[in-house]
Amino acid sequence: MFAVVGLTLDDVWSGSLPQVRLAEALKTRKTQADAVREGTEPIVIYTTDPTDTQGPIARTKYKERGTFLTLLYFNDAAVGACNEFHIPLRILDHVDEGGLPAKKVIAFEHPTVAPSTRI
Repeated sequence: MFAVVGLTLDDVWSGSLPQVRLAEALKTRKTQADAVREGTEPIVIYTTDPTDTQGPIARTKYKERGTFLTLLYFNDAAVGACNEFHIPLRILDHVDEGGLPAKKVIAFEHPTVAPSTRI
């Protein structure tokens, strides 16, 4: 499943982009000595390809919930990581892989690592 997250113009202008905040949080955790593991599934966040003419049509589906400049599609691991780091998400919907845009690009990706044991 993927969570559909809407970003407004204010979100973009203020710099409160969840994918950027998540990248910074994961980088910080990796540099901490007590980082144990990052999960069992890669973190992937998609967005619509800027050349895809269906992007604006997808946004109109959620127009009653706000005016969104862009939509992001967070996989379950990405949503879980945002929850762990207390990064708020404006989740508009949930879709399966077939509900992703036909022309999508990766907005953020982070590989998983095997859990490590602490001695």
